[in-house]
Amino acid sequence: MLCQVLASIDARLAFILVESIKQDLDLSDTQIGLITGPAFSLTYALFAIPIAKLSDRRNRIVVVSCAIVVWSAFTAAAALARGFASFGLTRIGVAIGESALTPAAHSVIASCLPDRFRPKGIALYSLGIGIGALFAFAGGGYIGDRYGWRAAFLAIGGGGLLLAVLVMATVREPLREALPRRPPNTQGSVRSLFGNPVARHLIMGGALLGFSSGALNGWGPTYVMRNFDLSATQAGTAYGALAGLLAMAGILSGGVISSWLSARHPRYALQMLAGVFFLATATQVGSLLADDYPAFLALFAVTVLLSAFYIGPTYAAIQSIVASNERSFASAVTLFCINGVGIASGTFIVGLLSDALEERAGTDSLQWSLIAVSVVKAWSALHYWLASRGFGRIGDAAYAPVRRLAG
Repeated sequence: MLCQVLASIDARLAFILVESIKQDLDLSDTQIGLITGPAFSLTYALFAIPIAKLSDRRNRIVVVSCAIVVWSAFTAAAALARGFASFGLTRIGVAIGESALTPAAHSVIASCLPDRFRPKGIALYSLGIGIGALFAFAGGGYIGDRYGWRAAFLAIGGGGLLLAVLVMATVREPLREALPRRPPNTQGSVRSLFGNPVARHLIMGGALLGFSSGALNGWGPTYVMRNFDLSATQAGTAYGALAGLLAMAGILSGGVISSWLSARHPRYALQMLAGVFFLATATQVGSLLADDYPAFLALFAVTVLLSAFYIGPTYAAIQSIVASNERSFASAVTLFCINGVGIASGTFIVGLLSDALEERAGTDSLQWSLIAVSVVKAWSALHYWLASRGFGRIGDAAYAPVRRLAG
C-alpha cells in the first residue's frame, strides 16, 4: 500500500500544478491534456504488459523495488523541465516505472489470499490511490504556491529510494500455486483473455469508466480553480481532501461489499457495480452543473466514492479466472485498457474539446467538455451488467468451492 501511495502522489502531482506549469512552460490545454493523458497513461499501459510478463517469471519484489527507483528519479527530474518536450519525457519516465507496480502487486496478493478475500486484499492495497491523491493535491498545492511547482516535484521525487530499500528488506516473494485455476484459462494471450466474456466485458467496462472518471480526475483541480476562482492551495485542500478520503472509502467499501457478495456468487458483486455506476453518472453530471463550490463538492464527493468501488471487484474477478502464472499479465492487459485506452483518451479529449470550444463557450469550454465525457460512465455500467451475466453462464458448479468456504 505504501508503494501505491508513492505512485499515486507522483502520478497526480501534475494535476494540482497545471496552471503553474502551463504558465511557466507556455503550454495550451491540448498540450497539458496530452502530457497528463496519453503521454502518461498510454505509456504506463504499454509498458505494463511486457514488464508483467517479466513479473510472472521472475522475483516480483525485485521488479517492484527497481520500479520505485525509476519513477522517483523521473519525478525529481521534472524540476529541470524547460518546455513541452522535456516535461513530457519526465512524465513518460514516471509512467514506465509505475507500470511495473500494480500487475506485480496484484499477483503477489492473489498468491497470498483465496478467491473470496481477494477483493478485500486488492482494495486494501488500492487504498494507496486515495491516500496518494490526498497528499498530491493538498501537499502539492501547498508546496507549489509557496516554493513553486519545480520544488514540489523535487521534494516528492526524493522519497523513493528509502521506500525501495524498505520493500526489498521487508517483503517476501510468495510461492506461486502449482494447481491450475478454475476454467476458463486465458493461456496467457490477449486473444484468449478477450475470448472470455467475463474478462471482455470487465475490461471494456473498466476502460469506459476510466475514460469518464479519468477526465474528471485529471481536469477537476483545474476546473474548480477556473470556475470558482481558487488558488492551488485552496483547491488542493478541499478538493484534494475529498478526492483522497472519499476514494479511500469507496475502494475499501467496494472491496468489503464485493467480498461479502462474492461469497454467495461472483455475479452479485458485478451487478452491484453496474447499479453504482448508473448513479455515479448522474452525480458527476450534476456536480459539473452546480453553480456554487459547496454544491459541486457534495456531488463530486458522491461521484468519487461510487466510482472507486470498481477497483477491488474488477481486478479480483480478473485474477480469479486466469491461471496463477498469468495473473500479472491479465492485470497488465486490464490496466492497459483502463489506463492506456480509457484514462489517457478521456483526459486528452477533454483538453482538445476545451480548446475547440473556447471561441464559442469562452471560460465555460472546460465545463462542457467534462460534461460531454461524463455520460460515458453509464455505458460502462452496461458492460459490468453483461459481465455479471457471463459469470452466471459459467455455471454455479464451478463456484461451489467458494460458497463452501463462505459457509
